Amino acid sequence: MTLKELPQSIPPVLGRRYYNVPMKRCSFCPWAATKTCLAILLASVLFGCGGSGNNNPLTQQTPPASGFLYATSQDGITAFPFNSSTGALGTGSQATSVFAATDPLANMVTDPAGKFLFACSLYGSSTEAFSINSETGALTQISASTFPIQGFGGCTLSIDPTGQFLYIAASTGVWGFTVNSTTGVLSAMAGSPFSDGSVLRESVIAPSGKFLYAISNNTTSNTISVFTINSSKGSLTPIAGSPFPMAINGTAYSVVVHPSGKFLYVSFPQTEQIAVWSINTSTGAITVVPGSPFSSGLTSGDAPNSLLVTRSGGFLYALSGATTVFGYGVDANSGALSPINGSPFTLSSATDYFAIDPSSQFVYAAYENTNTIAGFNINASTGVLTPFTVPPVSATGVTLLTVVKSSQ
Repeated sequence: MTLKELPQSIPPVLGRRYYNVPMKRCSFCPWAATKTCLAILLASVLFGCGGSGNNNPLTQQTPPASGFLYATSQDGITAFPFNSSTGALGTGSQATSVFAATDPLANMVTDPAGKFLFACSLYGSSTEAFSINSETGALTQISASTFPIQGFGGCTLSIDPTGQFLYIAASTGVWGFTVNSTTGVLSAMAGSPFSDGSVLRESVIAPSGKFLYAISNNTTSNTISVFTINSSKGSLTPIAGSPFPMAINGTAYSVVVHPSGKFLYVSFPQTEQIAVWSINTSTGAITVVPGSPFSSGLTSGDAPNSLLVTRSGGFLYALSGATTVFGYGVDANSGALSPINGSPFTLSSATDYFAIDPSSQFVYAAYENTNTIAGFNINASTGVLTPFTVPPVSATGVTLLTVVKSSQ
C-alpha cells in the first residue's frame, strides 16, 4: 500500500513547438522586408500572432489543490494537498504548531464552506479554531475561539449542516457554540452545556440539522440522548423519553448517523456488535431495527471501535484498533448491515484513525507506528477497499485525520 503524488505532465519543449508551427505569412508582413518578417514571425510563435500570449504552457500556473488532508501529531497539524480526482496526496507542510487532541474518538471538523477547521486541545480541555488558507492549507489560530470544556469525553466535535453551530459532548453535558460565518469566531451558547442528566462522551448531528444524538458513558447502563436543535439559536432541548436505554452489555463506543438521517449506528467492542436504530425524521425518536445488534464478525474482543459511513450512504466501516477494518453494506430501506465481500480488509499497520473524502471515493488510514498515511480506493458498487499503488506519505506521529474540500 503506497501513496505519492502522481507525476505531473511535462510542458512541450519550446524548440520543438517552434519547429512544428506552419510557416504561414502574416497579412501585415510584406515579403520585401524579409528580416523584419522573420523577427515578427518568431514573436508570433512565442506569443501568438495577434494574441496575448497567455496560452504559453511555460507561464501557466499549476491548478490549486482540490483540498487538503489534515493530520495531527504532537508537533501540531500537517496539511497534505489532496487531488479529488485521483486521491493522491502531495508533500505535507506544517499548517500550525498548535497541538490537537489524540483520543481515539476525537476528530476535527470543518464548516461546509471549508473556511475554518475546529478541533480540541490535548485531553479535550478546550476548543480550538483555525482559519484555512485555501491555496496553501496553512492554518491561522483564531485566538478568540478558545473556550474551556469542563468534564471528560471523547473530544468529538459535530457541526450542523449550515455551519452555524458547533457541539462537543462531555460528562457535564453537550457544550454548544455559535460560529461566525465570516471570521470563524466561536461564541458560547446561552444555557450551555445542555443535559438530560446523562454522562455523555460523544455526539453526532442528523444531516437535517434538526437533532443531536449523544451516547452515555454511565457505568451501570448505556443510554442514547436525543435533543432537538433550535434552528435560530442552536440551543438543545431533550425530546420526550430521552435518554433512551440501550439493552446491550458492554460500553457504547462510537456513534454515527446515516447520511439519509434515517438510521443511527453505535459500536460495542466488548460484545463485537454494532447496534442500529431507525430514526423518526419528524420527531427524532429512535426504534431498534430488526436484527440489531449485528455481529461485527470479530471475536477477539477488540472490535468494532470507531465507525465511519460513506457520505453516499452505501457502506459502513468499523476499525478494529488493530490491522483490520470491517466493511458492511447498508440496506437503504431498513438500515440493516451485511458484510462486504472480502471483509475484513487487512492493513499494513495498526490504526485507530480513518478519514473518508467528501466524494466517498477514497479512504485514508493514519499509521502512527510507521509514521505514514496510506490511501485506499473505495469501489462505489461493492465497497471493497483497494490499497493505492503508490507509497504512503510520511507523517511523523500521525493521529487524527480529516479531509477538507477547498473553499475556492
